[in-house]
Amino acid sequence: MTGSPYTIQAGSTILIIEDDVAFAELTSGTLQEHGFKAIGATSGQEALELLSATIPSLIILDYCLPDMTGVAILEQIADRGLSVPFIMVTGRDDALLAVQMMKTGACDYLLKDTTFLDRLPAAVLRTLHDAETRERLHRAEQSLRQSETRLARAQKIARMGSWEWNPQTGETYWSDELYRIFGFTPGEPRQVEMEWFADLIDEADRPAFKKAIANAARQCQPFSLIYRIKSCTGDELVVNSQAEVECDGDGKALLVSGTTLDITARIRAENEIQQLINYDSLTTLPNRTLLQDRLRHAIAQASRDRQMVGVLFLDLDRFKGINETLGHRAGDKLLKTIAKRLKACVRETDTLARIGGDEFAIVLMGVSSEEAITAITKKILGLISEPIYINGHEIYTTGSIGIAVYPMDGEDGSTLLKHADQAMYQAKERDGNNFQFFSSEMNIKALERMMLENSMRKALEREDLFLLYQPQVDTRTGKITGLEALLRWRHPDLGVIVPDKFIYLAEETGLIIPIGEWVLRTACLQAKAWQQQGFPPLRMAVNLSAKQFGQRNLDEAIAAILLESGFDPGWLELEITESTIMKNPDSNTRMLHKLKDMGISLAIDDFGTGYSSLSYLKHFPINRLKIDRMFVRDLVNNPDDAAIVEIIISMAHTLKLSVTAEGVETRPQMEFLASRNCAEMQGFLFSRPAKAEEITKILENGLNY
Repeated sequence: MTGSPYTIQAGSTILIIEDDVAFAELTSGTLQEHGFKAIGATSGQEALELLSATIPSLIILDYCLPDMTGVAILEQIADRGLSVPFIMVTGRDDALLAVQMMKTGACDYLLKDTTFLDRLPAAVLRTLHDAETRERLHRAEQSLRQSETRLARAQKIARMGSWEWNPQTGETYWSDELYRIFGFTPGEPRQVEMEWFADLIDEADRPAFKKAIANAARQCQPFSLIYRIKSCTGDELVVNSQAEVECDGDGKALLVSGTTLDITARIRAENEIQQLINYDSLTTLPNRTLLQDRLRHAIAQASRDRQMVGVLFLDLDRFKGINETLGHRAGDKLLKTIAKRLKACVRETDTLARIGGDEFAIVLMGVSSEEAITAITKKILGLISEPIYINGHEIYTTGSIGIAVYPMDGEDGSTLLKHADQAMYQAKERDGNNFQFFSSEMNIKALERMMLENSMRKALEREDLFLLYQPQVDTRTGKITGLEALLRWRHPDLGVIVPDKFIYLAEETGLIIPIGEWVLRTACLQAKAWQQQGFPPLRMAVNLSAKQFGQRNLDEAIAAILLESGFDPGWLELEITESTIMKNPDSNTRMLHKLKDMGISLAIDDFGTGYSSLSYLKHFPINRLKIDRMFVRDLVNNPDDAAIVEIIISMAHTLKLSVTAEGVETRPQMEFLASRNCAEMQGFLFSRPAKAEEITKILENGLNY
């Protein structure tokens, strides 16, 4: 079968297609004596059925069969996509038939004569050997085509020519192949002189060639030399000439003879391999492999010269969005443009590398101060932020750069790159388009993050997570209208941790999905339990993170939890931030409608801190807006905050939405909100977040504020 390796070894299976049973048995016996496995078929149809189940290493085929000719069988085998070497066997000593069979692809042609069985094993081994050689060549060509640059250049077998030169007479002889290597017709020019040939050699390599020839003539010194030459067609060739010298008894050179091998293809292939190994195929910049080598040399030189080395790790901001919006081709053009701009910012002694995706690294050699690094970094950020025009689109992008400096931030390349990477992420957390130097505090923060992540993975199974509940109050009646479920983590070493300290990490690691499901399930079970204790049904509000809201089949997961807990979806309210909804407004709107159709209420949490777009808001099936605590905190004393709160309340009423104010801690805040027709509130004025047992007592005794 095409692509299957042929192995010349005992046990190779050979299919004998022969209608003469006796002859087939003799053939089979001979093959088995030589360590092969033989299977047989007496007709073309039987052979094709066997080939459906077994692919042999070789087929021995009788040209004349009762149901079809050998050629017909071969055509059907080819139609099935099979490529199996075969030897044609016939009783006819017909030269024309032999030629026809070899044209159809037969590897050999054997007559059924008295020497057939003696010749058969050698023919089989030769055929299998040739098949394996062809298969190896085929695999080598396939591997080359699949290389990163999709090289499809056929590899030439190096040509070798021979030559002789008599130093005494100057007479020179070239073989026909040597003429061809240099692009000449054999025998033209008829007289070849060494000086004439030397003029064909590249000027840079000519002195070395003349020196080697002179030493051979004067000192009987053999040589091996690689040099470049211009062929008569103008092509540059790279050749390797090796020579031996015959000397007389006095040490005089009588004859210099040698070979010249065309190694142009090999040199080009080696250069291309080095290009693939050390350079990025898209931007032609050094890749991570070459970067690490250059960085190692830079550190060694800086150590000798007592200088610093700056390592910059750059990541483009929002590149993923550009790629998804305009396509990968546009993304590639953007990366090429950025690479050109970065080249303009660094010196020839520095190294600029692309290390993957939209990440670049720069090694600044021999810098004298952090101020010098800062100046270059600012120049880079400025160039990156200039508009780029691709396919008729004006694109704006920025970068985040992390900086590590040798020897302060590390004494080897791996450490410096790691620290620059960490600094880059800190720059990204500051909304990008800036740079950040590495600090030891950052390294400590990274270690703490790693420890926190390891602990988080065990938090669910250890039951370290728990919920608190904060009442939502109708200030007109003083009654509790709902409860918001708030997640807490009881860390074995750090104590109780609030979500702000770990939810971002849960989202990055994907743990937010199982944690979010646990929160929803626990909150629904607790709300159902309060109903079973005889308390009036209360709205249970549960926050959904961006990662949760973006998961596939979210509606199915929530439906399963509601079914498991027995909680009526009409009393469940899911809180989602407006920035989460606006990331993919169209697809998110469809999910919101699915949740709404289930009877679930939907609230926009922290309203006013994100997009606050009325044009989008009116299309969302939202029940409630929650005014963020940052506006409530100073609304009594800050006219701007007061105005924002009034606008949000008015917007909610216009859209016939309920509105809840968060973070209400003082009576003046409550009175201000109530006077603006915001009756429902939540905050420390009414109750701090409390455990389920404490909420039960509040439900029994009521609130006191």
